[in-house]
Amino acid sequence: MNKNSFHQPHPRRSLLTSLIAIACLGGAATSASAQPTAYPSKAVQIVVAATPGGGTDAIGRMLGDVLAAAFKQPFVVVNKAGASGTIASEMVARSLADGYTLIVLQNGHTTNPATFKKLPYDTFNDFTPIAPLGRSPLVLVSSSATNVKTVKDLTDSGKKTPGSLSFGSAETSTRLATEMLAGATGLPMVSVSYKGTGPAMTDLAGGHVNYSVTTIASTLPMKGTGKFNYVAVLSPQRTPFLPDVPTLAEQGFPNIEASGWWGVLGPAKMPKPLVQQLNTAIQAALNDPEVKKRLAALSIEPWSASPEDFDKFIHKDVDLNIKLAKKAGIEPE
Repeated sequence: MNKNSFHQPHPRRSLLTSLIAIACLGGAATSASAQPTAYPSKAVQIVVAATPGGGTDAIGRMLGDVLAAAFKQPFVVVNKAGASGTIASEMVARSLADGYTLIVLQNGHTTNPATFKKLPYDTFNDFTPIAPLGRSPLVLVSSSATNVKTVKDLTDSGKKTPGSLSFGSAETSTRLATEMLAGATGLPMVSVSYKGTGPAMTDLAGGHVNYSVTTIASTLPMKGTGKFNYVAVLSPQRTPFLPDVPTLAEQGFPNIEASGWWGVLGPAKMPKPLVQQLNTAIQAALNDPEVKKRLAALSIEPWSASPEDFDKFIHKDVDLNIKLAKKAGIEPE
C-alpha cells in the first residue's frame, strides 16, 4: 500500500461515509493548491475501453459508484469498445486535461505498442497515469463443444485437426498470450477479433470459436453454465479464485505467464494536485472491505500505487511486451 494512502476505514463506517470524508479532505487540499473551483463541480465521464457486460465494464462501473459517493457528483460510464481499446484511448487522449474525462482500461494499453505499427496516440506522452485498480491472471478456456479439458487435449486436437484451434480475442494482451501459446506448442492458432470480452465469451459458449485466453472476470457471467471449460491459468502458481484449475506450467509449459491489470488514466498534463486527489480517493476505496469484496467477486486482487509508480510500471510493461512479441514472432499490423 502506498504510504500516501488514507488510513483503513473503520469497519463500522459505511463506504459512503468514508469516501465522502475523503472527498472533502481532497477538495480542501485542492483549494489550498490554488485550484479555481473545487473538483468536481459537474459530472465526470469515465470512458471504458470495453463493451457492457465484461470484466472491464464491471470495474469501471464499480469505480464510478465509489467516486460518485466520494465526490457527490455523477461519474458516468461511457463504453467505447473496438480496435483493442484504441478508440477509447484516442478519445481520452484528445480530451481536456481538467479531470472530467478519465479512462478505465486494461493491459491492452501496454501491449498495443507491440502489435500495432502506428497508434492514433502516444502511449506515454498523451496520457496521465492516475492509479492502478487491480490484477488477475489470464486463463485458457475451451468451448464445451470441443470436449477439451486439458492442454494435452488441446494439442492433441490441434494435431489431429489442423486449423481447429480458433481463439476469440478481444484485447491485444490476450492475442499476445495466444500467440505465445501457439509458439510454445508449435501449433497454428487462428485469432478471431471481437470488440469486447462479452461478445467473445458469448461466441465461445455458442461454439462459434473453440478457445479463448481471457481474464477470469470475463468468464464469470457464464461460470457454472456448462458451456465452457477452464483449461489452465497463465500464472506461476494456481490462483485462489480458481484453486482447482492447474497452471500451464503444471501441464508442461512453464515459460508462459500472462495476467490482466486495470487502471485509471487521464489526458496528458493533468494538474498534479488533481491527479493526487483522484489517486488518494481511489486508493482509499481499494482499501475498503466492501470494495475488496466486490473486486474478489470479479476474481481481481486490488492493486494500489502512486501515480509515479504506476507510470514506471506502464513504461516497463510496454518494453516487456515488445520483447515478448518479437520473441513470439508477432509482426505489428
